[in-house]
Amino acid sequence: MRCFSFPLAADRRDNRPLASLSRTGLEKLFHSWLGASGRRYIFSVYAVGAPPVFDRSRAVVAAVRRDGAQSRIAFVFAPNPNDDDFAFWTARARADGACEWHVHLLAETPEARAAILRDLAPTRRLAA
Repeated sequence: MRCFSFPLAADRRDNRPLASLSRTGLEKLFHSWLGASGRRYIFSVYAVGAPPVFDRSRAVVAAVRRDGAQSRIAFVFAPNPNDDDFAFWTARARADGACEWHVHLLAETPEARAAILRDLAPTRRLAA
């Protein structure tokens, strides 16, 4: 189970809802985050609570809190596809003040997920 903090890129103006969806009614359902590498990642947005339905073997999930008008990632993790660990992550998200799950589903391999986790949270690893 990998979990990373996200202090480096959290203040970037590039982390935002998708401008291409503005005024469509879908803009609050997707968000983009820019990694330390400059690569942009697109995430689906869900409320923290019951785990969203998605393919856990391909996911990178960010627990996101709101600081005024800004979104900030509290932590990112790759869910265990063989274990229902979402109760743990939900409790942790709530403790960190997160109100949204941002779910990235385009990482097809464990190596790709690990690279995204490193890119979004390059400074330190947190124990789960």
